Amino acid sequence: LRLVNLVGEVIFIENLEKFEGEYSHSFNLSEYSKGIYLLELDTDNGIINKKLILQ
Repeated sequence: LRLVNLVGEVIFIENLEKFEGEYSHSFNLSEYSKGIYLLELDTDNGIINKKLILQ
């Protein structure tokens, strides 16, 4: 699980190796600039990307 900015800098990373089931995580983004961030989840079937917009 990675959170990256549009420049490609990794803001947060967590290794969920061999993880199965439901996962929940809260991010405190108050110290980061407004803008678009990408949440990336690397799975056995490929990478899932979700866009986060910080307003």
